[in-house]
Amino acid sequence: MNWWIVYQIGLILARFNNPPEGYQLSDELFFAQSNTQKLIVLEHPDTTLLNLALFQATNEARRLAGLPILRYDPSLYQAARNHAESMMRNDYTSHEDLYNLETMTLLKRVQKQTNRFGWMAENIGLYQTIDTPEWYGVRFNRQTRRYEYLANDTKKVYQPYSYASYARYAVQQWLESPHHRANLLNPSFTHVGCATFLSGQPYEQRRAPFGRLVQNFGAERGHAQALR
Repeated sequence: MNWWIVYQIGLILARFNNPPEGYQLSDELFFAQSNTQKLIVLEHPDTTLLNLALFQATNEARRLAGLPILRYDPSLYQAARNHAESMMRNDYTSHEDLYNLETMTLLKRVQKQTNRFGWMAENIGLYQTIDTPEWYGVRFNRQTRRYEYLANDTKKVYQPYSYASYARYAVQQWLESPHHRANLLNPSFTHVGCATFLSGQPYEQRRAPFGRLVQNFGAERGHAQALR
């Protein structure tokens, strides 16, 4: 076989076996980067950065709880991404995807990508991307032809979250739910894939724009069996 072909195959395998650069950083180094503090441009979000921020916020929570951090897995990520996309496209929030029976359950979604994991769990969420309090006002701006979300008393217009703050906000919501917290802080899981999809037409509805988010956790077969 031509050495150049062998070399290119090696590069492809290396990229597959090694996580993307941002996933190799610690959560502390990642969130110290200035781009994580930028407000999300909801019309054109950097989904790659947002997925990475959600992964890092997940490991930040585990580190602060004294738990081992999770490793990025491309198969768990792809399963999470496909489910987040399906929920957004078909406008539902559920662990069961009735629009794609071949990937209806978490088990089917992950096993379509890999058979490495013997134990899995999933967190999903729907969280708005505008940083408002629980109660806020809405008005239609005739000049921009967009809705604005504002304080009822001061009329201050609320802005989107930053990449860092949105990821941390989502993780905090999961931590405040006993079932989701148990998945996120389970010491038995070794890998995770995190994905987000944001609403495609922000500011065009009275309801604040939002995202649907998915975490897929996994323990590899040998590791999962050893825990039983």
